[in-house]
Amino acid sequence: MVGPSIIFYIIFAIPYIFVMYWLVKQDKQKYAWGISVVTIIAIVALYVSQKASKNAIENYKQRQIDAVEATNNGQ
Repeated sequence: MVGPSIIFYIIFAIPYIFVMYWLVKQDKQKYAWGISVVTIIAIVALYVSQKASKNAIENYKQRQIDAVEATNNGQ
């Protein structure tokens, strides 16, 4: 996990999940449905975030390789 991902989780994702759980807890009638929906959304969001971070890291590494090759070919 890279720095921006950690910052994203600490500043946005974790507080958002806590707020959503608190909000759902306020609804006494549909509490179970709300908790399950928020949990599913949180799991999907974490999965997508991990895939996006992995893609970004791979793209960055590939751009570094391409830059080195372009520099070597230019000489």
